[in-house]
Amino acid sequence: MTGLRLFGYACLGIISAAILATAGALAWFIADRGLPVEVSETTVLTPVVKPGGKLVIRQRLVYMRNCSAYVDRALFDAHTHRAILPPVRYERPPQGLGQRTITFSVTVPEEFEPGEGQYHAAPEYACNPLQRHYWPITRAQNVVRFQIERKP
Repeated sequence: MTGLRLFGYACLGIISAAILATAGALAWFIADRGLPVEVSETTVLTPVVKPGGKLVIRQRLVYMRNCSAYVDRALFDAHTHRAILPPVRYERPPQGLGQRTITFSVTVPEEFEPGEGQYHAAPEYACNPLQRHYWPITRAQNVVRFQIERKP
């Protein structure tokens, strides 16, 4: 009878340890909400663009953690036009951790009207399995303003 009781206690201990380990890992994943990328500066190198021209943007980023990212991007004009751009995806920071300067260009669609234009980037980061599948780290959209010039 004592052997059966010890076996029951051992099983109860293993089950309790599994539950506590799972709850502890989940709590760790939930608390892990720090931003892995800091955008320290955004500069528009072509502040005035004609429709069909290139908008060139330079950003200084600080990659602080090895996390995956998904960035939804879009262009808007002052009227009712919107252009959805291909998303940016990476599993780890493209050039490793640390401060990096990236320069990229986006073609402004021909149908955009003169006035203020905006480039929007909405990032989502995943540093652990919970963030990858259910609850990614997000921050406010990065909005870059520029002027769209009238076509000649």
